[in-house]
Amino acid sequence: MGRNMDPELEGLEILYSKNQILSAVTSIAKSIAEYHDGMNTVNVVPVMTGGMQFAAALLTELERIRPGKWLVSPIFASAYSSDELLTEPTIEFPTTFDDRVDLQAPTVVVDDLLDTGTTMTKLMKDIQSRGIPKVDLAVLIDRKRNQPKEIVPRFCGFQLKSDRWLVGFGMDSEQRYRGLEAVYVQI
Repeated sequence: MGRNMDPELEGLEILYSKNQILSAVTSIAKSIAEYHDGMNTVNVVPVMTGGMQFAAALLTELERIRPGKWLVSPIFASAYSSDELLTEPTIEFPTTFDDRVDLQAPTVVVDDLLDTGTTMTKLMKDIQSRGIPKVDLAVLIDRKRNQPKEIVPRFCGFQLKSDRWLVGFGMDSEQRYRGLEAVYVQI
């Protein structure tokens, strides 16, 4: 990790560079495509707002590998009301969700960060309760903590053993820095 020389990013230190992230995205896309090789359709469910940037990059790669296979239907989920203040998870399915997915096809939920796993566990159960038989998780970063999580991502770019707050590539601090092309830690 190195300090950032950009005065606009003062107080941030790079954790994963743009090239490292793009390499991880390519690898995850290849793994998802290979895992679902025999399927004609796969639902991709990006978790907004954090998973937006990762999902966009991942979908671009998935379409490059196997065009036309991926049905996209985003949802909204959050467990943080502000930086580091964990609350009860909120999950919102758009009213058109069930019409935009193939209920018989496998589903890959896409998010930027798996942290405590509380929100994702609830989300995965909510999706399965809609009748979708197979639901897997793809995350850019799986934060490893001391307590076990109920959920393990099938597809993961990075595993991180740190509680430091992350920003960039979908992750934010008070709704800022989400669009940075790399992932940073606050110093």
